[in-house]
Amino acid sequence: MNTNFKITVLITIFLLSTSLLFSQKKPAMIDVKGGSFQMGNSNTTTDNKDEEPVHTVKLTSFQICKYEVSVAEYQLFINDNSAADEFKEYREHKMPSPPNETWWEGHPDTKAHYPVGNTWWGWQDNNPMQHVTWYDAVTYCNWLSSEHGYDKCYYYDENEGGILCDYSKNGYRLPTEAEWEYAAKGGNESKGYKYSGSNFIMDVCWHDGNSQLKGPPVIGTKDHNELGIYDMSGSVWEWCNDFYSPIYYKNSAAKDPVNKVSTGFRVLRGGSWHYREEYATITSRDGPKPGYTNFNYGFRLVRRK
Repeated sequence: MNTNFKITVLITIFLLSTSLLFSQKKPAMIDVKGGSFQMGNSNTTTDNKDEEPVHTVKLTSFQICKYEVSVAEYQLFINDNSAADEFKEYREHKMPSPPNETWWEGHPDTKAHYPVGNTWWGWQDNNPMQHVTWYDAVTYCNWLSSEHGYDKCYYYDENEGGILCDYSKNGYRLPTEAEWEYAAKGGNESKGYKYSGSNFIMDVCWHDGNSQLKGPPVIGTKDHNELGIYDMSGSVWEWCNDFYSPIYYKNSAAKDPVNKVSTGFRVLRGGSWHYREEYATITSRDGPKPGYTNFNYGFRLVRRK
């Protein structure tokens, strides 16, 4: 075997291994064909009336992740120090800490499932990533966009006093609240289910009634919805791009709406393994501060087509 041939083989092996690593980072995306739908719910069973009024929304086509971002995917991001300085005034580039004793004491029902000597479930590769802030999620989006050669969607604007999203870019971003709900409902293939993919919660959702408060089970172990998307009901709450307002639906735009008016809060959707089933409905909304997180806050990505 001559030297040139050996070099060629080594280069080929290197390129193949690099390609494999690249493919492991690339998420599976589902095409969501644009269309119109009725957004909101006039018969919510939660105490909050922020799901009203029901209103017609028309959306442009987009792509959304088939699964929530996993621990393994997020760990690749954390292990890459090239992302450490982005939006560093808002976040630290590290894996979230496990719950401390203060958190446990505030969640006695959860603690009861972890006797003395047992540890929290830890960061298992195929679990949905959780305990991340909105700032963590958008930084991940920019990092993954760069990894795949796309334009970053998020940037800091000092005059506007925060992080903004450029929706014309082709990179990864968080879904708008309307995109999230449309995809959860099954887009133009919707069958009108209460939960994402079924009227029977046990078919499609991990919530506090079947998770036994032992943490989120492996991604994609419940049934998918009409579009083939998993875990949009339950598992972990998912961050959206919009600022949260309980009265936003009264003023929502009819075409590709997104609430860009700063309220100091960001939207979460979908419920979680640590919440009751009524919060796992497709229309359920929440809105914590973007720098706040909990052990059931995660996210999934979208891209424009």
